[in-house]
Amino acid sequence: MNINGQQIDNTVSMATMANTKAGIVLTPSSANPTLKTKINITLESDFPYTLDKSHFTVNATNISNPTYMRQMNVIAVDDSTKTLTTMFGGAWSGLYQMSIRHKEFGLLDSIGLTLTVGSNVTSVTPLIGSIYGGTKLTITGTNFGIEFTDNPVQISTLGAVGSVDCYLQSISQTQITCRMGVTNKTDGLTGKALVFLKTSEEADCVAADNCEWAYTSSIPTVTDMRSTWDDVN
Repeated sequence: MNINGQQIDNTVSMATMANTKAGIVLTPSSANPTLKTKINITLESDFPYTLDKSHFTVNATNISNPTYMRQMNVIAVDDSTKTLTTMFGGAWSGLYQMSIRHKEFGLLDSIGLTLTVGSNVTSVTPLIGSIYGGTKLTITGTNFGIEFTDNPVQISTLGAVGSVDCYLQSISQTQITCRMGVTNKTDGLTGKALVFLKTSEEADCVAADNCEWAYTSSIPTVTDMRSTWDDVN
């Protein structure tokens, strides 16, 4: 190219790598939509660069709505295992495609890496309890929080005003136990067990019974009480 009498060579060349590299393992592969979760991503063992957390950009893109994307901060790396530790900050429930980009290498193959965002209730036991409260519920599911404030539980009331709190006694990522508060409900009234996710979303009930709940007045009755004494003081 000739510019103002000067011959300029504007030839541009680019070399591409013959082999691609990939992220091969995502652990865990699911996360709560409202809580921060550490996600580990393992790369191929022969990834050609020493891992530096500042050299990576990791994103999660909603597959059903590609305009919705969440950036995941890389908070640590382990070069000996070629593993990135990222922090997922929560997102709408759904299936997300991971994207991994390295400062020097470029975009890595991550087609097989997807993150399921959501929390499910898989069972509620029992599904019937006293109209006076006090029933202990055991709720199993996925991606519950580990703090007592993470997953408030209530029994909604179908066709009537007011829900009843179920006060948490123990909680893990897969199981919640709680004790029903005072209800003052009527016999046969029905409702639904609801597990909230930081009060901003409900865990999806995938149990066969759809988490349906019923109140009953058919409860044990104490008809007599007597004291007996032994010889031990």
